[in-house]
Amino acid sequence: MAHQLDVGDIIDMIEESVMMHRPIVVHLRDGRRFEDRAREIIKWEGHDHVVFHDHELTPLHAISSVQRGRPPEYTYAGKRM
Repeated sequence: MAHQLDVGDIIDMIEESVMMHRPIVVHLRDGRRFEDRAREIIKWEGHDHVVFHDHELTPLHAISSVQRGRPPEYTYAGKRM
């Protein structure tokens, strides 16, 4: 049985992205999807919007779901022995 996301869950994931600088995968109600880092949630023209690093200002009500993006790649590149 899957957990159904509500607006509070979506806001929590966005806030985690803001604080931890982690990417999230955003699924929009119109079927589009993208991966980006959220910068903040703002109130604009009476509605909540999400400011993303590389994508346009997105109304919160246009987001159907979010999930964590790809995990960070840990590498030894640049470390000297």
